[in-house]
Amino acid sequence: MKRPLNVKTLEQSALTALALFVQKQGTQLDWLIDRHFVVAHLVPTLHYRWQAHLPIKATELVELWAEHLGLSEAVLRAWMPQLEPVFAEYLKLLAVDLQAHTQNPRLLQRMLGYAA
Repeated sequence: MKRPLNVKTLEQSALTALALFVQKQGTQLDWLIDRHFVVAHLVPTLHYRWQAHLPIKATELVELWAEHLGLSEAVLRAWMPQLEPVFAEYLKLLAVDLQAHTQNPRLLQRMLGYAA
């Protein structure tokens, strides 16, 4: 029986998605989304949004990442078109892993902003 999604499960899924992301994208992007960002910044944000039933989009992940690095708004705007698809790919990988752990696949689909 599936249980409600907790922080530990979310963290494990996020790290699995990170490993798949690096494997799929190759080492040229392993600096972009790293373990520290996932564990210290992404997981708490995703967990909060999951509990509040709030969606999260790739653009929001890029903004979180840019804030984590202290990037300026100008740099963020300049790089958003290139980074958004990369973070969208990570979200897809995360969603696939989370499917096995969630009681509510529709909520997961709605929150991560992809179509069934």
